Amino acid sequence: MNGNTGISGALYLRISRDKGENEDTLQNHRELMEEFCREHGYTFEVYEEIVSGGKYNLDARPQLQRLLDNIERYKIIFAVSLDRLSRNGLVSQQIKQLCIDHDVKIMTPAQTFNLSGSQEDRLLYDVSSLFATLEYEMIGRRAKANKIQRARRGEHVSGKAAYGYRRNPDTKQLEIYEPEAGVVRYIFKLYIEGFSCRKIANLLNREGFTTQQLNDFLPINILLILRNPVYKGTLVFQNRKRIKKGQVHSYKVLETIITDHAHPAIISPDDWEQANRKRMEGKGQTPLTREKLAGQTGATMLKDLLFCGVCGNKLEIQKKRHGVLFIRACRNVLPDSRMKCNNQGMKLQFLEEEVVLQIQSHKQRLAAHLLQQQEGDVNLMDLQERLAMIETRLLENKRLQGNLIELALEDVLSHEELKAKKQTLLEQGHMLQETKEKIVQQIRNIEAVPLVDLTIRMIRLLEEFQSLTVEEQNETLKQFVKQIHYERVMPEGIRKQSTRSQERQTYPFRYTIEYYS
Repeated sequence: MNGNTGISGALYLRISRDKGENEDTLQNHRELMEEFCREHGYTFEVYEEIVSGGKYNLDARPQLQRLLDNIERYKIIFAVSLDRLSRNGLVSQQIKQLCIDHDVKIMTPAQTFNLSGSQEDRLLYDVSSLFATLEYEMIGRRAKANKIQRARRGEHVSGKAAYGYRRNPDTKQLEIYEPEAGVVRYIFKLYIEGFSCRKIANLLNREGFTTQQLNDFLPINILLILRNPVYKGTLVFQNRKRIKKGQVHSYKVLETIITDHAHPAIISPDDWEQANRKRMEGKGQTPLTREKLAGQTGATMLKDLLFCGVCGNKLEIQKKRHGVLFIRACRNVLPDSRMKCNNQGMKLQFLEEEVVLQIQSHKQRLAAHLLQQQEGDVNLMDLQERLAMIETRLLENKRLQGNLIELALEDVLSHEELKAKKQTLLEQGHMLQETKEKIVQQIRNIEAVPLVDLTIRMIRLLEEFQSLTVEEQNETLKQFVKQIHYERVMPEGIRKQSTRSQERQTYPFRYTIEYYS
C-alpha cells in the first residue's frame, strides 16, 4: 500500500462488439483493474457496459452517462486504456472538460492524466483521443469492407433475419424457418389471388398468426414482405453512409450489392415477380378485397376509414347533387334500444381538411420519434451480449448463495454475518433479474424491419401526401391509420331545422384518429 487508501474513484469498464470482444474480455479487464487499484490502495465504484466506444451520444452509453453525472463524488476515473472511455472526439472532449471542472484525474495502468493541473497532460490526452478516434474509424472501414465481401459470398451480415428465416451462426447464411415460411407462402398466394395487404393482415390475425415479436400483422408488414427479394433467395446489401439533414439523420446509399441464390428461396422467383408486378401496376386490389365498390362515389381519401364516434358503426360516403360528397348520417340501431344512432352527416371536404392538418402534426411526431430512435440506436447484438453477461452473473450469484451454507457449516461465518451476506446476495440477484427482464423485453420489441428505416419511409410518404392522387392518399393513410371516429350529434331543436339553416350547417363536429401502434 502507498497511502492512497480512502481515495474514491470510478472504475469504468467497456467492451465492444467492434473487435469481437466478449464477457471473457470484460472479466479480464475487471480483474486487471481491480488488482491495480488494490495494489495502489484505491477504493472504487464499478461502471461497466457492452457498447461501441464510437457512439457520439451519451444517451446510448448509460453507464458512462451515470459516471459523469456522479463525477463530483470521485477524484479519479480508472480505465484499462483511454480508448475504453471513448473513441469519439466529441465525447472525449466532454469527458475532458468535466474532469477539468471537477479536478478529476484519469488513470490507466500506463498513464495518469492530470487534466486540471497539467497543460502537457491535456495535450497528451487530446493526442491520445485523436488516435483512438482514428483507430475507430479505421476499424469501421475495415469492418464495412469485410461486410461487403461477406455479402458478395451470400452471407447475412446486416440486421435481423427476415420473417420466415433464421441465421445459421456457423455458415452465417439464412435458413428457412418453416413455422413462419408457411405464412410467407400464404401471404404471396393471397396477394396473387387479389387480396389487398389490409385484407391479408386481417385474415392472418383472425387465424392466430403473429409477427416475430408476437404482435398482430399490419398492412405495412405485409407490404414489406411482398417487396423483399430475400424470399426468392436474393440477398441485398446496401453500403450506406449516415448523413444529417436538419435535425434528422438518414442514410445515403453508396452501393447496392445483389447476390442471387444466396440462400434457399421460400417463394419461387416467378411467383415473387408476379406478385410485385401486380403491386407495381396497382392491380393487387380487386372487388374481392373491397368492403364496398366505389362505383357511385369514386375513390375518396377517407374510404373504409370512417367510423361512428357514437356507436362504432362503419360510416358510408355518398355523392349528392353536383357531385358533392357527404358523410352519410349514421342510422344504426343502438344496442339495448330501439332508437337509431343520432350521429349526423356533413360535407366530406370539411373532415378531409382537418385530417390533412392532423397527419402533418403526426409527421412531426414521427420525426421526433425518429430522432429518439437514432439517439438510442439500440443494437440487437449489444442487447444479446448484455443478456449473456447478466445471465452469467445470475449463475455466479446463485453459486455464492450456495457457498454461504458451506461457510456456515464450517463456522467460517457467524449467524449474523451469514444473514447479512445472504441478504446482500438476494438483493443483487433481484436487481440482476430485473435487468434481465428489461433486456429481454427490449429484444422482443426490436422490429423485423429496422424501426429507423420504417419511420423514415413513413415520413417521406407524408411529405408527399398532398401531391398524391386520391387513391394513393387513401392507401397511404391505411398504412398507419386504423380508424377515424367521427361524431356530430345535434340537439333535437337544431336537428329538426332545415338543412339550409345556418345554425345547422355550422354546427361543429368532433373526430379522433386511431393510429396503429
